Amino acid sequence: MAEVIPTTAVHICNLALDRLGQRSIASIDTPTTDVETICARWYPVVRRKMLRRFIFNFSKKYITLTASVTKIPAFGYTSAYALPNDFVRLLALGDIAINDDTPPGLYDLSEGYIFTDAGDGGTLKLSYIFDAKDVTKYDALFIDVFFLCLASAMAFKFTLKNSMIREIRDEAGDAAVAAAAVSGQEKPPRRIERSKWLNARRGLGGTDHSRLP
Repeated sequence: MAEVIPTTAVHICNLALDRLGQRSIASIDTPTTDVETICARWYPVVRRKMLRRFIFNFSKKYITLTASVTKIPAFGYTSAYALPNDFVRLLALGDIAINDDTPPGLYDLSEGYIFTDAGDGGTLKLSYIFDAKDVTKYDALFIDVFFLCLASAMAFKFTLKNSMIREIRDEAGDAAVAAAAVSGQEKPPRRIERSKWLNARRGLGGTDHSRLP
């Protein structure tokens, strides 16, 4: 029997349904059954939750934004930049990674914009997690945690057996630990040399903030 590698949202849903002991479905774009409707309701919610939780290479994007001419922060920051429509989680502003060492007051996210003084001449370099929908690009570990968390989210719709629900949640927890151990670690941390003027302006001193979370 040939290997069946998940390539669509329906494949992910069917893995979750397999774990729940349910029959496979054919579509979540045009659901015609109760099970398809449930999957269509929960799939995008869990997808974005998992993408926000883990950092895999397949879900990273780099972009240069231009300052808005109509949206001006009322106070605190000089510029506002509209976030991309597929934005899920911020990773870095230019060469400054967003993690526990992020300088206070570097930015704020509000109303679909990022407010900051960190831009350069009206532009801002940004790296972020996007709402990746192409299942063919998904990492195998991401698929594991995704379908198990999807099964956990839908479990109460299909079974009242608390023991099964606990088992699925435990499996999802184990898969999450495995995914977290790998996500974001394929690229080693790097130290970036910055000008003394930029360091002073940003209040960074000599601290290295280049490690991705």
